[in-house]
Amino acid sequence: MEAQKRLDKVLAAAQKKTETEVGALLGVPFSLSGSLFQPVSKGQFFENLSGRQIVARMDITGDINAQGALVVSLRDAVRLGGTLIMLPPSEMEEVVSREEYNEDTEDSYGEIANIIAGSYTKMFEEMFPQNCRFIRKEQESIQPLKVDVESDQPLPNKVYYQVSATMSLGDKQMGDMFMLLPAADFGLEWGSAAEGSGQAPADQAQPSPGWPAQPERQETAAEGAADTENAPIPDETQPPQGEQQVAAEPAEPVRKPASPPLDVEKHRKLVDRLLEECREKLEEEVGALLGCEAKFQHVENRLISKEDFFFEEVTGKQVMANMDVVGEVEGSSYFFVGLKDAIHIGGTLIMLPQSELEAVVADEEFGDDTQDAYSEIANIIAGAYSSVFEDQYVQHLRFVKTGIETIVPMKVVVDSDQPIADRQYYMSSMALTISGRKLGVVRLLVPGSLLQIEMPEAPVTQQEEPVVSVLAGKKPEADAGADVAAAQADILLIGDDEVEAAKLAAVLEELGYRVSRLGYKDNVHRYLNRELKAVYLVMREVSEQGFGIAIKINASCRVPLIAAGPGWTRSKVFKAVKYGVSDILLTPASREDIEENIRNNMIRLAA
Repeated sequence: MEAQKRLDKVLAAAQKKTETEVGALLGVPFSLSGSLFQPVSKGQFFENLSGRQIVARMDITGDINAQGALVVSLRDAVRLGGTLIMLPPSEMEEVVSREEYNEDTEDSYGEIANIIAGSYTKMFEEMFPQNCRFIRKEQESIQPLKVDVESDQPLPNKVYYQVSATMSLGDKQMGDMFMLLPAADFGLEWGSAAEGSGQAPADQAQPSPGWPAQPERQETAAEGAADTENAPIPDETQPPQGEQQVAAEPAEPVRKPASPPLDVEKHRKLVDRLLEECREKLEEEVGALLGCEAKFQHVENRLISKEDFFFEEVTGKQVMANMDVVGEVEGSSYFFVGLKDAIHIGGTLIMLPQSELEAVVADEEFGDDTQDAYSEIANIIAGAYSSVFEDQYVQHLRFVKTGIETIVPMKVVVDSDQPIADRQYYMSSMALTISGRKLGVVRLLVPGSLLQIEMPEAPVTQQEEPVVSVLAGKKPEADAGADVAAAQADILLIGDDEVEAAKLAAVLEELGYRVSRLGYKDNVHRYLNRELKAVYLVMREVSEQGFGIAIKINASCRVPLIAAGPGWTRSKVFKAVKYGVSDILLTPASREDIEENIRNNMIRLAA
């Protein structure tokens, strides 16, 4: 669901902003870990809380007018407020244990709630398509079990999108912070249907970060296939096909029909080789213009949709250079650089002093001089691609920079033609380093049809296999087949340690289990079902990312959840248990370790 994906990215950014702003206010490192976004009814929310809570109402104004709430436990509010007014450590522990929420502590916590509201406002202003501000209003202490679900106190009886994360202040572990947003007001459609019921929708009886399934958008690939299959056979008595297309559809890329039929995979390798030459050319020419070393490294080329590019691939403001493709084929391509990186590049060209350069980058100050300077760099980049493709590509083509603009990815509407058309693109991405300083990733997008690289089926990356690997030792032949196999699996392996996951899968499969492997970015909720016997989190390092997945799994199904990873400590084990892990497997694991682990967990499941 586009609305959910868009909102989740904004909320994740708001959480990061909250960490920074609250930490700066308190003068102590403040972190939010194990973030979880999920739908919840008013009744479910308060049933799951224990102990006295502080509810700070949040008025949401602007294009959206609604009421949300920020909720923390009374003890955590006392600790946060006490830290702001600099209570001595010995006194702090005493007032926290007594839950002494006096006028001074209440006022100071209120200031912190204001900072949190400001953090959300800032990120929604920058990333969300509708204007909305968060304003902290009155706050009150409540007993969750005494809340009347049918009343409007302390907040209306609606379905909410719950944003939760575990707080820590310095080395002190705290409880969870909750931000509640009315689901329907933020475009989450099922929220309005269930509003006022006091219950989540039937398929959300247990709160889950997953959303009711909706058909995935396949328009781009289907349209691309249709365009190719239905293309008219050229008539030698008529003007060339390319000229007819330019007249009728100037916005579409133009190419002459290939004869004999094109070997797409072989052609793709040719394009990748040319893009590698472009990378070398970029290092040479950009470095020469800037007068310093420029490195474009770790090139990755793959097909991507407009939706996935703006909602999954890039984060933060981007500077997009429009690069028209002219010659034997015509169309539009685009070069994307993060705003701060564009400012750094432009500032380097106009030789800003280092201290001033750092300041304008931090403030995202993309002034006229810096824009003009970066625009010159974009010309050089277009020239580098032109020099390679004009000389070596099967069709002569050039890239012409026609302008630059700043884009906020989360405000892009997928179905529109702005800032780019909704189609399939071939993306070439590279990590940028200037004078030894690592910047972000730069990306060139060229329509796949323009480069004769089209995949009517679901696109698969050039350098990576699909994230879902099914039935250990067997390579998936198609995404649809992988989905079916994963849905029928007995055991899921989720994580980023491919070596240990392969070892686990091999042993488990020999024991007769059907095994499927998923990555962190997969929608794991599609594969969590009542037929599962166990889930393994297989981590290269025991991390918050893995624990975040543990929370999602634990909220969706009740099966043994085993965390596999190296370097376990007492605190990491406690945290894992807190987040729903039922067993630990130390890696690297021997065959005997794996067999004993699964045997013990199957006995536990049967009991």
